[in-house]
Amino acid sequence: MGKPFGDELSLLKKTVDWTNKLDLNHLKIYLEKLPSPIYIVGSGGSLSACHYAVSLFNDHGKFARAVTPLELFFSEKTIRNSSILFITASGKNYDIKFSFKRALEYEPKAIGAITMKENNPLSLLTQKHGIAETFDFTIPSGKDGFLATNSLIAFFSILNKTLGIPGYKVQNTSKDLNVRISKFLNEISNDCTLVILHGSWNKAVAVDIESKCTEAGLTTTLIADYRNFGHGRHHWFDKNPNSAIIALANRTETGLCHKTLKTLPNSIPKLILESASENPDSALDILIQSFELIKYLGQKVGIDPGRPGVPGYGRKLYHLPYSNLIKPSKKTTLTKRAELSIKRKLNMDDLQSIDKKELEVWRKSYSKFMGNLLRTSFGMVLFDYDGTICSSKERFTGPSNEMTEKLLSILEKGFMFGVVTGRGKSVRNDLQKIIPKKYWEQVLVGYYNGSEFGTLSDDSLPDKGQELHPSLQPIIPLLSEIETLYGIKVTKRPNQLTIEIEGNKRWGFIRNLVIQTIKTSGLNEIQILESSHSMDIIPNSISKVDMVPSAKEKLKERNLPQQILYIGDKGQWSGNDFMLLDNEFGLSVDEVSSKLDACWNIASLSNRNSSATMEYLDCLIFSENGIRFKISK
Repeated sequence: MGKPFGDELSLLKKTVDWTNKLDLNHLKIYLEKLPSPIYIVGSGGSLSACHYAVSLFNDHGKFARAVTPLELFFSEKTIRNSSILFITASGKNYDIKFSFKRALEYEPKAIGAITMKENNPLSLLTQKHGIAETFDFTIPSGKDGFLATNSLIAFFSILNKTLGIPGYKVQNTSKDLNVRISKFLNEISNDCTLVILHGSWNKAVAVDIESKCTEAGLTTTLIADYRNFGHGRHHWFDKNPNSAIIALANRTETGLCHKTLKTLPNSIPKLILESASENPDSALDILIQSFELIKYLGQKVGIDPGRPGVPGYGRKLYHLPYSNLIKPSKKTTLTKRAELSIKRKLNMDDLQSIDKKELEVWRKSYSKFMGNLLRTSFGMVLFDYDGTICSSKERFTGPSNEMTEKLLSILEKGFMFGVVTGRGKSVRNDLQKIIPKKYWEQVLVGYYNGSEFGTLSDDSLPDKGQELHPSLQPIIPLLSEIETLYGIKVTKRPNQLTIEIEGNKRWGFIRNLVIQTIKTSGLNEIQILESSHSMDIIPNSISKVDMVPSAKEKLKERNLPQQILYIGDKGQWSGNDFMLLDNEFGLSVDEVSSKLDACWNIASLSNRNSSATMEYLDCLIFSENGIRFKISK
């Protein structure tokens, strides 16, 4: 089992060169937008990459924590309000798959995975859930040997390229490094304990050295940062003289490193692995140096780290099934869909923690909502657009082929659908491309949050020739300083101001600044709505439901049922669908309001956004009497 460790190291430069050629823009955007707190989950060697990702996220001002799959399980009460990122080379080990499935049960803010094998078991799992997104790469070096080598440097390089300093180049191993490693190893015995000291960016490398020494059975290791080492851990050397130090330092940490080592007795063998860089890429420099150390340490103790040999009990431990040995999810008397839907309303995982009377109220409200939904015949489905019909990936390309087929099926059966969005003519253009012209009169489009609406055939809409609404005019000078200072983009429409920021890196701060500026200005005739990608400011007199009376007239003209099914993603105020979904037939594919009688999300576990919309559309039954919604309660 495995590969010669030296052969694997000879491929490191090619692996890094390969990562530098990858188009990582989508992954970069995903990671930059990933909401914190973030759990980064990995097993074995991949856990080292998780620690590097933590350092990078921290550098971006986000709280992150590296955990094993079992640690994630025991953090279950915090998962719902966190994001989860899995890092795994093969995506097939039992622990990762089990952890992913359990994380889905808590519907976190986001679930992502980065792997080094396309169409692996984990990525196939993510495809079944709209909440999850995977980034698969096919590493040219193939599968690692016993220890993580090329996959690990690939993870480090990809993470550095997306969250750190792109363009890292492998430096040739210097003769000086080999000489220093050889001298160090000659000074220690085969059973010497190695104490690994680290600073900031190199904690991940320290974790990896410990991992490789332990997994390959090379020697015993202990880890500490430079200052925690001074709080008693130095005492190890006084009682255990058969010990040595490996110190990791980039340019920023060199002074602390040397000052720390100078305080220790000269009799303690010491090896410094260092980088001239002070940036995140210093971790890659030192990681590659540590691989050389592991190679020579293996030669010293007579073990090839790439193929150390695995005992039979080791394989049994690796494949050990344990899902039935740890505490199961708490059960209630509710159906799975009812329980899940109520949890979404309450934003909590343990329904047994609330008063029984309150739970009974929610159960009855759910039952009433579902009863109304299932017994009603509809003539139209009215959708939000971004995040509902289109995923974030499809924002500039339009609905997927699968979504288009579902929309066409509504029209082909003689019924209608509508779209109401914060966007303008781009939506009309998208829909005209996918909907045959003969159906355009069956499609209604509401532009700029419902301020203008008409059929898909009406090319005169939206009308940008109108004057800016009086209630919006005073806002322009209020935003001018923010626009100049932070580079926000303010797009003016007759009845709407749209605010966007490139990259969204400081969206949270700028969002609050914009809201505070407007709300303290004394302007009371406007409202601020948020979508998945921007903020819209519109007059109080405008709403997405303004087009509903016109839609019902159209249905009446066609002798169709006048009830409308509403589907959107931002049902909680100040989301831009909070009015659209505030009725007995309002279905959310993501955020819900806290109201008992409206805006429920009844989609399957961890199904979200356009994937949940597809699920809802699969539940539509067409007959001469109208569209019926059929789903298990």
